[in-house]
Amino acid sequence: MAELVTLDPVTLGGLRRRFAFDERLSKIPSAFDALGGLQREAGLLACGPETALYRVEGDEIEVTVGVPMDVMLPGFEAIEVPGSRALMHRLRGPFSGLPQVYPALHAAAAEQGLTPTGLAREVYRIIARNDAHNVCDVYLDVE
Repeated sequence: MAELVTLDPVTLGGLRRRFAFDERLSKIPSAFDALGGLQREAGLLACGPETALYRVEGDEIEVTVGVPMDVMLPGFEAIEVPGSRALMHRLRGPFSGLPQVYPALHAAAAEQGLTPTGLAREVYRIIARNDAHNVCDVYLDVE
């Protein structure tokens, strides 16, 4: 299920939000909505893949959403994402399955003697009207 991969550093253009951890599932879509608003305001027709970064800090979660961007457009925050080693799982199908991926990645890390760094990433490869066609790569950064 989980594959150990090396991720290159990337610069995202996006935004950050902080939510109570218990409210994350209802609040995270608003961060993606705000990213879509930035894209429309900048006149972007297509860009991606959309990427989400998650870092849990106590009872809060920092959510960063963005798209790879070499030159920042007005309204976008430049977010430098470091390269790392990570365990990766490719989810195919409804994104409602994402919460179940994380316990499996944490278990795989423990089995392989790896320690999660606290950063998780979701890279949305395909977002389809028919959610059976969705594809999202989920990464758990490890050391």
